[in-house]
Amino acid sequence: MTRRSIPFFLAAGVAAAQPNPATDSMLSILRSGMETKKGVTLYVRGQTVSILVTAVGEHYVEGRNQQSSRVVVRIASIDAASIA
Repeated sequence: MTRRSIPFFLAAGVAAAQPNPATDSMLSILRSGMETKKGVTLYVRGQTVSILVTAVGEHYVEGRNQQSSRVVVRIASIDAASIA
């Protein structure tokens, strides 16, 4: 590691430690949908997926809908979410 790369690594560590407000609000919508048992619509890469949330993990959300008994979506790939 050179002296020039040290500030880069320090800045990257600080950026990774800061919470992401967009992810926090997305998780609150998903958890709210799970607790109230309301449907949630996920917008994933130009597609919409309507689910009833059954579990929320650190990196994924799991749910079910009329077509599938189990749907798992990575939270990082969700563009937007809305609650019905």
